[in-house]
Amino acid sequence: MRIRRSPRRSWTAVVATGAATAALLSQPATAVAAAPLAPPPAVTGTVPVAAYPAGVALAPDASRAYVTSQSSGAVTVLDTATGAVTGTFTAGTGSYAVAWAPDGRHAYLTHHLDGTVSVLDTAANTVAATVQVGAGAFGIAVAPDGAHAYVSNPGDNTVSVLDTAANTVTATVPVGAEPHGVAVAPDGAHVYVAASAAQAVDVIDTATNTVSATVPVGHGVFGLALSADGSRLWTANGGDNTVSVLDTAAGSVVGSATVGANPFAVTLSPDGRHAYASNYADDTLSVIATADRTVTATVPVGASPYTLALTPDGRRGYLADFTGNTVTVLGFPLPVPVVTGISPASGPQAGGTVVTLTGTDLAGATAVSFGAAGNATAFSCTATGCTATAPAASAAGAVDVRVTTPGGTSATSPADRFTYTAPTADLAVSLGATPVGGLLSGRVDYTLTLTNQGPGRVDSATVGADLPGGFTASSTDCTVAAGKLTCTLATPLAAGATTTRHLSLQVGLLNLGRTFTVTAARTASAPVDPVPANDRASRTCSATLALLISCS
Repeated sequence: MRIRRSPRRSWTAVVATGAATAALLSQPATAVAAAPLAPPPAVTGTVPVAAYPAGVALAPDASRAYVTSQSSGAVTVLDTATGAVTGTFTAGTGSYAVAWAPDGRHAYLTHHLDGTVSVLDTAANTVAATVQVGAGAFGIAVAPDGAHAYVSNPGDNTVSVLDTAANTVTATVPVGAEPHGVAVAPDGAHVYVAASAAQAVDVIDTATNTVSATVPVGHGVFGLALSADGSRLWTANGGDNTVSVLDTAAGSVVGSATVGANPFAVTLSPDGRHAYASNYADDTLSVIATADRTVTATVPVGASPYTLALTPDGRRGYLADFTGNTVTVLGFPLPVPVVTGISPASGPQAGGTVVTLTGTDLAGATAVSFGAAGNATAFSCTATGCTATAPAASAAGAVDVRVTTPGGTSATSPADRFTYTAPTADLAVSLGATPVGGLLSGRVDYTLTLTNQGPGRVDSATVGADLPGGFTASSTDCTVAAGKLTCTLATPLAAGATTTRHLSLQVGLLNLGRTFTVTAARTASAPVDPVPANDRASRTCSATLALLISCS
């Protein structure tokens, strides 16, 4: 079987004839470096397949893959669980592209030499029907509802619309020169076609099967990849070593990235955060961060890489090495989690604060740690957020809150800081005075009330008062000595709790006509008292007669 060459332009021939022809095209420019969102993929295995593999497509359940052969009708069946070839079968002549129906019951295989599509019964691995399409049938994409398949025909510059129920062509749409890559919008309303020789993407309105727009892109546009929401279309531009990004709503290019030599295919990760350009002429895979279109890694792969198929979880990939006659199996490491915010950013040293973390790749967390304080006492995480209960800390101060997942542990940054605050307890002091008159002598009974206004408990405290001279003082629960009253807390006082202490001053004949003041004040307490304004209280009394004592 001869290797197919394009009758008009070099783009199809470049893919078909191998790296020697591709090397004649422009060489790669240096890509812009940026911090990767995830570790780059690594080659985990290589599987020999039929000669000149171009297309790789996974079944909807990702249990197996079909790999095409450009030089023969052989289809290799790959078991994705084991990475082993489980069989081969023949379907027509040499093929480039293969696509599965959404229900997994059929797959569709293009044959460039005879301009046909094989309809495969995937249960039996046999050809159920053969449909004549356009000249040089190349790319194929199946609509999300499975009702239609769209085939690019670079030999006659058309796209064939295949009714999958009847297995017949219901429309033929003229497009730009040498159409190759095909992608269908998630809502099925539009089909995007890479017109390689026209250096443009044609947009087909599926309601009318006509071209509704043409968007100029890079030189030698070949492969296409559409974001999951359909808002961005990525194009592999083999002639100028770039990928372009189109805003599908605006119908314009919004950016590009310089990659390796002759990228003929581009693939998006399932989460949309990375694009992968298959660089046919330098045997590499460029890893691109889609947020800013920077190349974060360049991975050596097999000879003349072309189609890359990714599992739905994005952890494995199967890359057709066109002149290597192999499929390179790639492992995509889990991304390292990133913490971008925390609220609240502080809490008591005693622990118990429930904090909310924001970030990326937090799902599957196995631990949330609070620096030297240790792991959270409870936590729950999604991909973009966690709630975690802070443990107690032995000292006040700032710690980094880090999330650990199977992908690694988040790096420290100012955004993840949580500050443990030293315990405080506001002990409020109030003083009541009750005069008690007598015929020859009276007294004033004082009630000292101590209230813990929180937030922490009061572990210890001392409240004292200087007593007026010339009075006899007594207390049932405090110490009176050397003209001073000293009251202490024997047991901790919980937040919101109150305790009282008592003092009596005897008013005798020698004290008549006097005005005297007693001021009670907190002199010490633990933990720190944050509100000094309520730490003291005074009562002033006057004794005109033993029977006539008043206090204010």
